[in-house]
Amino acid sequence: MNEEVKRILKMVEEGKISADKAKDLMEALENVSAPVVSTKSYEDKFLRVKVLSADGDKVNIQLPIKVIKAILNVTGKLPVDTLNIKGVNTEELIETIVSCLDSEVMGEIVSVDSADGDIVRIVIE
Repeated sequence: MNEEVKRILKMVEEGKISADKAKDLMEALENVSAPVVSTKSYEDKFLRVKVLSADGDKVNIQLPIKVIKAILNVTGKLPVDTLNIKGVNTEELIETIVSCLDSEVMGEIVSVDSADGDIVRIVIE
């Protein structure tokens, strides 16, 4: 069993994520194609968050991985207000992002297309 699956199962065991979320994560792992070969180190990559709301609002955030890891090393968490995002379990989302950073995952890690027409993509590249 690979390390990512073990980590997902441990998060379920600890009650950090639901079985449905674990299933989604494992399916995403199965759909990952061959690893991308890059000359950049993981620390030189970016976490990109793109949001396009049905109302026309656009958000484009780009954070260097090395900055995120430095924040995590100093504070132990990401400075995100987990109470103000309606309908989103931001604690679970942040935990998933941190887990991906720890495992040096590349590519799209979150893809949401809501029934209201909102689109969210979180990518490490």
